[in-house]
Amino acid sequence: MIPPLAAGFDVGAVVTPARGGRADILLRFVCWAALASVALTLGALVLIICHEAWPAVSNPEKLWALLFAQDWAPLLDPPLLGIRHAILSTLMVTALSLALAVPLGFGIGLFVAELAPGWIRALLQPCFELLAGIPSVVYGFFGYVTLVAWFERYGDMATGESLFVASVVLAVMVLPFIASVSGEAFSAVPTTLREAAYSTGATRWHVARRVLLRAAKPGLFAAVALGLARAVGETLAVLLLAGNSTALPTSFMDRGQPLTALIATDLPEAGVGSAKYHALYAAGLVLLVLTGAINLVVWRLKGRIVSAHGGAA
Repeated sequence: MIPPLAAGFDVGAVVTPARGGRADILLRFVCWAALASVALTLGALVLIICHEAWPAVSNPEKLWALLFAQDWAPLLDPPLLGIRHAILSTLMVTALSLALAVPLGFGIGLFVAELAPGWIRALLQPCFELLAGIPSVVYGFFGYVTLVAWFERYGDMATGESLFVASVVLAVMVLPFIASVSGEAFSAVPTTLREAAYSTGATRWHVARRVLLRAAKPGLFAAVALGLARAVGETLAVLLLAGNSTALPTSFMDRGQPLTALIATDLPEAGVGSAKYHALYAAGLVLLVLTGAINLVVWRLKGRIVSAHGGAA
């Protein structure tokens, strides 16, 4: 039985937490200090990158040459410091890896959440965690001794390294993240929606396609954003597999050099304060802006979908 309300108790009154002692004050200070340290670190990182990249992007002519006009040939006199090949390679590798990993990851997540027996679900979750924890250099080495060797022997290629091989291995790397997050998104769909759909005689495929996919869209967008961040920032695997070529790629079977590989390869050899040094920092700034812009688009789309679902409800 629910006890009666005390006499004089105002139901509509706003309940405020009691003032804590020293422990609460210390906890509040630690939380604010942690938040401030994260914000200061991020701000310092952006400021340092912008400061070092400024000489390479300080006027429209330099910016145009960096992004679109020139090739990457820092040993020429005068040096050519264009990164268009790296930007295109980054976009191609990221797009193909997500095109391969997203449908497969959604399918695995749906299987784990809806179709898999309990013992299979308990087996797959540690597998996702294990695959996500494998170092990227191991993925790169495995792809180099398998896919690169196979394409070199049977693909009629001078070398088996290509953007396609890098994309396939990168898709395997981001697959555990997408599958795990999408599985959680499908599992979070209210059971009442499933039961209401099944009560109308709908098949399991119809429920998955027309009910679960729509209800889990916000979580699925989060899975794609997580996989995207992992794919754009990967360095070692694409450095081993993409071919590290400064030529402008025209197909996925060409060799290429994504932005991360360009920075990792050339920055140790660049003299501090040189034009090449500032151009590589500009490449890092482009990578930062590119990642932020893509994630902003993804989260804006997610926000629209959430608002549409809220309005429909």
